[in-house]
Amino acid sequence: MSIYPGKLIELLSIDRKLGKSFLHIKLLFKQEIELLWEIDNNTANLMESMIAFEESYKYRLSLNSSWDAAKNQYTSFITKTGKDYSERIYFPCSEEYHLRLHSIKNMKDLNILIDLPYISTTRSKSHKVKDTTNRYKLIGWVTVAAISILSTIIVAYKSHTCTTESLFCGKKPAKAESIAKAQKLKMKEQEIKNQHKKAQKKNNIQNVSNPLVKTNDPDLKNANKQTQIKKPEPVQPVQPVQPVQQPIYPTVKLNNVINYSIPEGSVALTFDDGPSKYSKEIVDLLKNYKAGGTFFYIGQNVQRYPDYVKYAYSNGFSVGSHSMHHKDFTKLSYQNQENDMVQTSHLISNITKNNTVLFRPPYGAKNNATIEIVKKHNFKMVLWNKDTEDWKNRNTNDIIHYVKSYAESGSIILLHESKPSLDALPEIIEYLKSKNLKIVNLD
Repeated sequence: MSIYPGKLIELLSIDRKLGKSFLHIKLLFKQEIELLWEIDNNTANLMESMIAFEESYKYRLSLNSSWDAAKNQYTSFITKTGKDYSERIYFPCSEEYHLRLHSIKNMKDLNILIDLPYISTTRSKSHKVKDTTNRYKLIGWVTVAAISILSTIIVAYKSHTCTTESLFCGKKPAKAESIAKAQKLKMKEQEIKNQHKKAQKKNNIQNVSNPLVKTNDPDLKNANKQTQIKKPEPVQPVQPVQPVQQPIYPTVKLNNVINYSIPEGSVALTFDDGPSKYSKEIVDLLKNYKAGGTFFYIGQNVQRYPDYVKYAYSNGFSVGSHSMHHKDFTKLSYQNQENDMVQTSHLISNITKNNTVLFRPPYGAKNNATIEIVKKHNFKMVLWNKDTEDWKNRNTNDIIHYVKSYAESGSIILLHESKPSLDALPEIIEYLKSKNLKIVNLD
């Protein structure tokens, strides 16, 4: 998961204008800028009912939200801080808020962020940023124009040189003389084949009309042996190829199109953003503890480390797709989403020799098109209800503390292939087993 350090959102107020709700926020990201973020009225009402703004305190919006399966809703929180005081205030939020929050969290370019349709600038410190945006737009148009001109020149050159056998056009066209020779040779070969078939048919007729006769003449005996028609030997049934025996881990079959949790009594450890240099160590550690695990791979990393994909799968663990380039699917067209999903699935399937049906969208971001494509290709979308935020904290003890504090029966726990998570894994597994929870594969 991408990380953009130093991004903080301070909540200044909750405003209402013309029946719409806005969060007045101060964004600290490369610079300080005040923005208005439009959110749905329901989430705004819930936040307003739980926060009483006080001058001596600051309120910071969490950049994270997650699905609470028990309450069947998304949740996020605000951190209220003061002198020697800190409190997390949790609130339910809509899916729209969840998706927009993740978009803001993962946006790398400030100028693109403030051009989002639900973000508007206030009068403070925003004009310089907008000027920069215009400058970038101008540069973009110039770049596009230059590329278009260059493309036209290349196409024109290609069209001209195709008549003179350029590198763009491939092989020379075959000469008529060469074609005529090939046709004659083919006719000659066919004539020889026909003659051979006639001779063979003639011999077969003679063998049937002149049955073998017992004789002491050695020459006749030899002739009989040569012309005797042998009975075909019985065809032996083909034995099916036995699959490679794989270790068996407890497995939970997913029946829903979208999955946030699993049945009681089990937990699932899931690992995003691989394969990576830590893949083999994670697999070996899970094997040693006889614990299940599910890996969601990014296509470009699969191309780089195909052997690690094979290693995880051949050792009995579940593997799924996490998109080709880790882009926010809500910002892609239907066709681009479908191309991405299918390409990554096929890429992994070519290695495992088995259908890849598990899919986890980057950032958990999805829309109606995403769901429709998942249904169309019989994929299963796997999200989560426990996020360790290991990509953010990068601290082994914090990861362990989160699991011990929040992981419970039915949890799908989100981890990433990283050194802190690898180091935390033994203690996490031992804790979950101490609670008599099955650590399962997802299927």
